[in-house]
Amino acid sequence: MGSIPPKKPSEIARDVADDVAFDSGRLWRLEDLRKKARELCQTAESSAASLGLPDEGASALQRGLISKQVMKTAKGMDALPPNQEKPTPEQIETALEAFSIERWITLIDGLDQTGTAAFLAHIRRESDELKQRFGARKVGRIEERAIMRDIDHWLRDNRDKLVPISDPYWAGSWREQARHANRIVGKGHTATGRSIAELSSDSSIARRLTKRDEQTGREMKVDDREVKRWRERMERLPFEQYAADVEADDPEKRAAAFIDYYTTIRKKYQRKN
Repeated sequence: MGSIPPKKPSEIARDVADDVAFDSGRLWRLEDLRKKARELCQTAESSAASLGLPDEGASALQRGLISKQVMKTAKGMDALPPNQEKPTPEQIETALEAFSIERWITLIDGLDQTGTAAFLAHIRRESDELKQRFGARKVGRIEERAIMRDIDHWLRDNRDKLVPISDPYWAGSWREQARHANRIVGKGHTATGRSIAELSSDSSIARRLTKRDEQTGREMKVDDREVKRWRERMERLPFEQYAADVEADDPEKRAAAFIDYYTTIRKKYQRKN
């Protein structure tokens, strides 16, 4: 078997620039870093040649010299070029080509909200072409992680406004469990002596549903009037009827219908028909 030929200085420069862009998180400045690395090639090559090193040693020396200077350049750079607010399609596609899925998973976690939004918008707009160029699996995996990053940004800014849409579901479920225990099983009281009817009252359910968001410290209080309102709405329009009305006839559609249904039930104000 023949030995692997040493990389050309231009190839070393490209590899170094890509590594530095990843390590520094300057993925949108990749082309700038590659240009800087190419400029350093001649000096690094001359230094290695003057020492009379074998090919492997010369390549390692060149890589080290170029890497040190390119990293210094990266540290002096902003995430985007001057007067640029978001990455361009060209910058996005250069980075898509350069980095593996595994590297992208790490890089996405460092994107700010503007960068994430611009990145997702471009992937969605050019989905077919990008999947053809870079592979459907790669683009799909990267898009999935970018969506999660976008959600993280949204939650950071809106978490204090969120309400748990599952509250009406649990209110109805707990009441139904109590009815089952009381009517079918015949257990009128719990081991603590409290009646099933008491535990399934609107006020008791409201207390069980009241919670505290550990991340923000916000108290998410539920009162008995809300529980009563949810119960009345669910009695007027059961989920199965809602699912039939919106033709949720497969698991995926039913999952979406479930979220929409309990979001509607949870709304504080609704127009009366």
